[in-house]
Amino acid sequence: MMDSMKRWFSQESLEWFHRSYVIDWVFVVAFWLTSYLISFIPIYERNIPLNDESIGHRHTHEQISSATNRSISLFIPLAITVVVGLSKRSLIHIHHSWLSALAGSGLTRLVTEFLKNRVGRLRPDFLSRCKWDDKINACAGSLSSIRGGRKSFPSGHSSTAFAGMTFFALYLVSRGAGYTSSKLSRIFIVLLPLFYATWVAISRVEDYRHHVEDVVVGGIIGLVSSAVCFLVYWHNPFSKTSPSPRSVYGEVDEAIERSRHEEYQLTLGSEL
Repeated sequence: MMDSMKRWFSQESLEWFHRSYVIDWVFVVAFWLTSYLISFIPIYERNIPLNDESIGHRHTHEQISSATNRSISLFIPLAITVVVGLSKRSLIHIHHSWLSALAGSGLTRLVTEFLKNRVGRLRPDFLSRCKWDDKINACAGSLSSIRGGRKSFPSGHSSTAFAGMTFFALYLVSRGAGYTSSKLSRIFIVLLPLFYATWVAISRVEDYRHHVEDVVVGGIIGLVSSAVCFLVYWHNPFSKTSPSPRSVYGEVDEAIERSRHEEYQLTLGSEL
């Protein structure tokens, strides 16, 4: 299998790999696993102000589900990086794309779930979920719905969308650098995926799932986490030349990747 991989990706396909990347992947797995385990920790329960209009909105159908949002924000960009990496015959391209995307999204999810659990802010539709019963002086709604109603801050949809779309935006800019030197066009490319993330954030307010502050903070968490993780493994996407994967550990021959990109550009030009 290793021989066939080298024949496809060239002889230098694994020369860039360093054992420290294994540790990076361990941290990525830890981010995702810990964020999942947090859901089993009891949520901080705030008092329920029955006369608070900000949590008295109706419970409505959400415009975009968690599964759909995750597919668009993370899985589709990851699939595109595989297609591009295979077309360039670059294993480091695929590896760094997946590592930076999953690290950014995993860190985002970890921070988001931790804050949701410890802040315990009530959603705008909490009273509809609660179904307060004066006879028992407590909520009579389903426990799962009530528990979910205590996870308003920050918005998971917003943080997930901004994490995935920030990675995708920076990735698209880095890929487009070889085709245009226009700074304005690259900024426009950045804005395209972020339009989707912004729409997701707005929809959560429209659906009475979150307060405005929830989606704003969620978006900031996703944007910052994803941008930092991207820049760890990739060069500045706004540089004049097409940014290559960053030499993170050891003496990685980045000239290999640059020459491979030049060959790819020449091949593309001849086909056109």
